[in-house]
Amino acid sequence: MVETTNSDIYTILKERVLSGQYNIKMRLPTEDALIEEFNVSRYAIRKAIKQLVNEGLVYSVKGKGVVVLEQTPQTKEINLSLAKINGLQSLNSDQKIDRKTIIADFQQIIVDEKLHQKTSFSVGVPVYAIKRVRRINTKNAVLDINYFNAQIVPEITPEIASGSIYDYIKKDLQMKIAVVKRQLRIEHATQIDYEHLNLGINNCVGNMVSFAFNDDGKQFEYTESHFIPDNFIFNQIIKF
Repeated sequence: MVETTNSDIYTILKERVLSGQYNIKMRLPTEDALIEEFNVSRYAIRKAIKQLVNEGLVYSVKGKGVVVLEQTPQTKEINLSLAKINGLQSLNSDQKIDRKTIIADFQQIIVDEKLHQKTSFSVGVPVYAIKRVRRINTKNAVLDINYFNAQIVPEITPEIASGSIYDYIKKDLQMKIAVVKRQLRIEHATQIDYEHLNLGINNCVGNMVSFAFNDDGKQFEYTESHFIPDNFIFNQIIKF
């Protein structure tokens, strides 16, 4: 009998998730069920599941088991290690920084085929489409282009958007944010970037693309954060 290794278990479980055998309507089988299936120790099962968590494929929820996050062609491209990236930060964090958020656009729209291809939200889903300019020390440094699923995150207002939508989600809606998958791109600046950002002599922008999921494994946000290539550093996919 060939021994099943931790790597084998992880590979098999990952393939099942990516192929849809374990989908958004399911949880991963219980540890006991997997122990019986693979005839291995609890430690081996937990180690394999931890690898899936670290890649942003599943999320362990107390009282719910291991939730499978939605897998779409867009999000599969950024199944990165959770041990590697942490948000947008100023390199000059030791200096006094004055921050202000300006709402450049706020509307509710219905996802069409083109927006579906970009965000992975289903066609016909209502979303809040929001553009926010982040002004740092009098310089328009970041342009956030947000799409929030209005069925999952309802009643967003311009006032909420000018503050912290994540605080609203966690405190007012009492919704658990499970995982944010992020991908960093460097792109040529477009007309919208020149209109909203103080690019100076720069002709490119950094673009942090984010897909956010709640603890039911449902995607509730797609965001592009365009930022001027000055004074910024990235450190990781965020796990709450």
